[in-house]
Amino acid sequence: MCFSSIRDKNNDNGSVSDNSPGKSLDNKTWFDGILSFKDLEIIDPHRAKFLRNLKELVDRKHEILNSSLSDKEKNDKLSSLTLSSSDDSQSDIKLEDLCLTFQYSPSSIIYGYETVDLIANGGEKILTVENVEEYVDLMYNFCFRDGIQRQIDAFKEGFDLVFPMESLALFTPEEARNILCGDQSPQWTKDDLLNYTEPKNGYTRESAGYLRFINVVSNFDNDERKAFLQFTTGCSSLPPGGLRNLHPHLTVVKKEMESNGTHPSVNTCVHYLKLPDYASEDILRDRLLAATKEKGFHLN
Repeated sequence: MCFSSIRDKNNDNGSVSDNSPGKSLDNKTWFDGILSFKDLEIIDPHRAKFLRNLKELVDRKHEILNSSLSDKEKNDKLSSLTLSSSDDSQSDIKLEDLCLTFQYSPSSIIYGYETVDLIANGGEKILTVENVEEYVDLMYNFCFRDGIQRQIDAFKEGFDLVFPMESLALFTPEEARNILCGDQSPQWTKDDLLNYTEPKNGYTRESAGYLRFINVVSNFDNDERKAFLQFTTGCSSLPPGGLRNLHPHLTVVKKEMESNGTHPSVNTCVHYLKLPDYASEDILRDRLLAATKEKGFHLN
C-alpha cells in the first residue's frame, strides 16, 4: 500500500514524483519501497482516488508557477484552481470548500478511532492550494509508513519466529513468492504432460483416449490451466519446478461411461483423474472444462 511522495528528494522546485518516499521521511524503515499505489487502490479506493486528484492539482499548480506569466497572472490562476470532479453531475471544487484539516480519518468506525493528527494540532490547519503538497506528503507518509508501522513490525516479529526474514534476502521477491505460493501462472508442454502424468487402469501411454487428453490439456490457456489444477489437485498453482515436482504425479484412469455426456471426476487428495474415453478431443475439452466449474464431494 505504499505510494511514494509527491515531491522528489532531488527536486527543489517541488515537482511531482511517484518514485521517492518524500522529504519528510528521513529515517527509512525495513519495508520502504515494498508496497505500491496499486495496493492503496485495492485497500482504500476512495482515498486513493482523492489523492490521485490532489496530485493532478499539484501538477497544474506547478505548471502555473513555472510558467512565464506575471506574478499577478500566476496568483489569479492559482486562486482559481479547483479539484476536478469525476462526477459529471457535480461542479469542480475549491480545496478550501472541502474544509479538510491535516488529519487522517479512517474509512470505517471499526478501527476504533475517529482521526489522527498528521502534524501537531493538525485539526486546526485547513487544506489549501498553498499547502496541498505538504498535506499529500503527510497523508502518503501516514498511509504507507507511520500508520502501518506497528502492524507491519508485529507481522515481521511473528514471521521471524517461524523463519527469520533476514534469511529471505537470499531470494528475490519473485523467488520467495514462488517458493511460498507456487507458480501462479502454471506452464507445461506436451512433453511435460507425457513425462509427469501416469496413465493407469484402462489407459496406457499409447491409448488414444489418453493422448487426446494430452493434446487438449497442452493447449489450455492460463485460466483453463489454473481451473484444471484446482479441479484435479485442489490447488490452482504448481510447486516450483512445475508438474515434475507435483507429488504424487497426476494419475489418469479410464472411467466407464454410458454416453458422451458423462463428466470426468477426481480424487484430489491423490491427484487421481477419472476420465471417460471420449470420441473426440472437442468432446473431451468441453466435458473436462465443464467439470472444472462444478464443485462437490462424492465417494466414487
